[in-house]
Amino acid sequence: MINPSIFEKIPKTDLLNFLKSHFNEGILSFTKEEEWNAECNEDMLATLGFSEDSGLFPGLFNLMKIGEKELLIAFLERAESEAIQNYTIKLHSMNGKVMTLKLNGFGLPDSNAEKASEFIFFIENLTEAIEKESFHHQCNLKSKIGYWSIDLENNLPEWSAVTRLIHEVPDDYVPSMEEALDFYKEGKSREAIKKAFDNTLKTGESYELDLILITYTKKEKWVRAIGQAEFIDGKPVRVFGTFQDIHSKKIAQLNWAAEQEKFKYAVQGTNLGIWEWNVQTGETIFNDRWAEILGYKVSELEPLNFQTWVNLMDPEGLKVAESNLQACFEGKTDYYECEFKMRHKDGSSRWIHARGKVISYTDDGEPKIMFGTHQDINFSKLKVQKQAIFISQAPIAIAMFDREVKYLAVSEKWMSDNDIEDQSVIGQSHYEVFPEIGEDWKRIHRECLAGATRSKKEDKFVKDDGTVQWLSWEVKPWYDEENNIGGIIMYTEDVTENKIVSEKLAISLNAFQRNFENAGIGMAIVSIEGKWLNVNDKICDMIGYSKSEFQELTFQDITHPDDLASDLAFLKEVIAGKRQTYQVQKRYVHKMGHEVSAILVVSVVKDTNNKILYFISQLIDITALKNAQNQISTLLQTTQKQNDRLKNFAHIVSHNLRSHSSGMNMLLELLEFEHPNLFDMEIIGLLKKGGVNLSETIEHLTEIVNINLNETAELERVELSNIINKTIESVYPIAMQEGVEIINEVKSEVHVSGFSAYIESIVLNFVTNGIKYKSQERDSYLKVRLKFHEDTVEIQFEDNGLGIDLKKNGGSLFGMYKTFHRHKDSRGIGLFITKNQIESIGGSVSVESKVGEGTLFSVFLLKDDKI
Repeated sequence: MINPSIFEKIPKTDLLNFLKSHFNEGILSFTKEEEWNAECNEDMLATLGFSEDSGLFPGLFNLMKIGEKELLIAFLERAESEAIQNYTIKLHSMNGKVMTLKLNGFGLPDSNAEKASEFIFFIENLTEAIEKESFHHQCNLKSKIGYWSIDLENNLPEWSAVTRLIHEVPDDYVPSMEEALDFYKEGKSREAIKKAFDNTLKTGESYELDLILITYTKKEKWVRAIGQAEFIDGKPVRVFGTFQDIHSKKIAQLNWAAEQEKFKYAVQGTNLGIWEWNVQTGETIFNDRWAEILGYKVSELEPLNFQTWVNLMDPEGLKVAESNLQACFEGKTDYYECEFKMRHKDGSSRWIHARGKVISYTDDGEPKIMFGTHQDINFSKLKVQKQAIFISQAPIAIAMFDREVKYLAVSEKWMSDNDIEDQSVIGQSHYEVFPEIGEDWKRIHRECLAGATRSKKEDKFVKDDGTVQWLSWEVKPWYDEENNIGGIIMYTEDVTENKIVSEKLAISLNAFQRNFENAGIGMAIVSIEGKWLNVNDKICDMIGYSKSEFQELTFQDITHPDDLASDLAFLKEVIAGKRQTYQVQKRYVHKMGHEVSAILVVSVVKDTNNKILYFISQLIDITALKNAQNQISTLLQTTQKQNDRLKNFAHIVSHNLRSHSSGMNMLLELLEFEHPNLFDMEIIGLLKKGGVNLSETIEHLTEIVNINLNETAELERVELSNIINKTIESVYPIAMQEGVEIINEVKSEVHVSGFSAYIESIVLNFVTNGIKYKSQERDSYLKVRLKFHEDTVEIQFEDNGLGIDLKKNGGSLFGMYKTFHRHKDSRGIGLFITKNQIESIGGSVSVESKVGEGTLFSVFLLKDDKI
């Protein structure tokens, strides 16, 4: 803060009071000891956005830009004491804004020094004023408006920066009264400004003139000069005003006026009616041709105004015209254009083509003057209407367009083919109805509007929704009565279905050709006379002839004589229309002379008139198959004879071995009866045991032979539930003795197909196995139940016995002499015989088992109705 003692050193003068009263936005003091120090009062801090209590003020010098402090100190060093000092500095405020401050003050006297070492300044904040001045300058610069004034007492002009810029004078140029006027172009512009200036001095009337200026650099420029005089006691003392560069705008206006003049002269030679309309006042100007089109003279239509046009308009046409005018006023279209009917003097209607454009606007941007033309199109319109009637009733897809490709007429077929039946397209642009139309189509339209005719048989068109349409089309121009192109006519035909059929046919033909050439069988195309028209490589390999050799032959030439008659008989039926195809086995004669057996398939191909074109023949070489069949037949005959011998041998062996085995066992029994002590000898005991085992083996083998011999026997109806019940009753004592509970869940009467003896053996084997292989570690049971399927009856034998390791023994479970447990009665033949019995009567067997948990055997037998 400023030391209060500094104020005691300030002389109390009127100057001090003036500074305090006029520059009260802060006080700033500078004191030099070893270096210069700066202090601020509270007002100064507030001006910069700081407060005394915040402790955020960094010091005055720290708010200056780089280099500003040195310049300020240099100013203080050279300043004289007691003299009024002014200095402008720029400081950053607390919010970062750069502020411009003017220092107004003086140095305090110091008797001990030549220069003042203390200064006090009162602050004037110039920031806002400078910003406003900069803004005004930028606005004037953008609008190219400068200011000027002339002090008439000394005749010295004063120009603003923009005024000097417009005159293109150098920075040190000082204008005089005479030179200022000489900048205007000699002639009309200079005479006009002098006259206006003198008049202002005499009458006080202000002036506003558009004049040509010759700049300091000798460029010609249009300017707008505005001036007025200031009077004191009736005497002019000053003239001031503005100066604006309007060169670009003025040149554009002059060019436009010239173009409009040219346009008017050009239109007069085209036999068009011309109109000009003041949109703001309603005033109108019509030329003679405008009135003549409707049978009038201009004088007959006076007074001329907008209502004159309205009164002659068809009501419907008026609505369309007003809508199009509004679109033009709103800038939606560059031009106003419309076709409508107007009332002729004789009471008839005349078709008019109107076109116009807004050529000037008000200062508010509203349309002011509109200029346009009327063209008599009655004859061509009536001609088009007749064509439209024809087109609308045409059975083909056709549309008529004007030069802007807007619909004039359209057929119903066009509407349906393009899926626009629900739209009203007359008067609409083709490109609005179909926004997806590409540049290629637009180019074709432009070429046809220039006189060309374009067409295409097949053209792909992708719609907006992604669907593909194939069109056959033609576009050509149509002409009015003066042989001018009035628009285009477009004909289209939707050939999408034909294209799809054509593509499918091409694909089919291509596929047929590939299949024909690469087929694994012989294929040929044969004429109605039997000539080979085309053959593939396979048939050449099969018969031995080349393709060229085949074309010199008929199928009759290479058919085996014994097979020709049957082949021709079938062929005649095809020719007569009795059949479309036939298949036959026949023999061909190979080029080398041997026979080739084949399956022949012949089909006929006809045209749209049902006339035979040719036959397609397919040959499958079965020569090897025929040879194999012959060999197999011979082998089967040989096998049958050998099988019959084996059966006889089996019977003989079974009978003879059983006789010898029985005799040997009978002798052993007699020997044991007469000499029982001999059987205490181990060798005699083994002999007896071997005899018993031999008898069992012979019985098993005999049974297997009988099963195989019965495979062709006719199955019979067997009552299953009765067999199961009897079998369980027969083994019940054994089960009781072994401690196995048999649970019989078979209740109802069930019939299956098979042999009673086999089924009894099957049930007995599985029941006794369930008892035989019980577990000693838990209470044992055997469950017998039935399940019914569509074609079979399933008998389930479930126990909780020892179980079988299926991973280890599953593959050999039903093998002969395979055992899986150490049991005194295990022979390894039971499951083998049982499986053979099941399969011999058309059944099957499966097993599920886990070691230590038990086994489930499922036997599937045919139902009795499936015999």
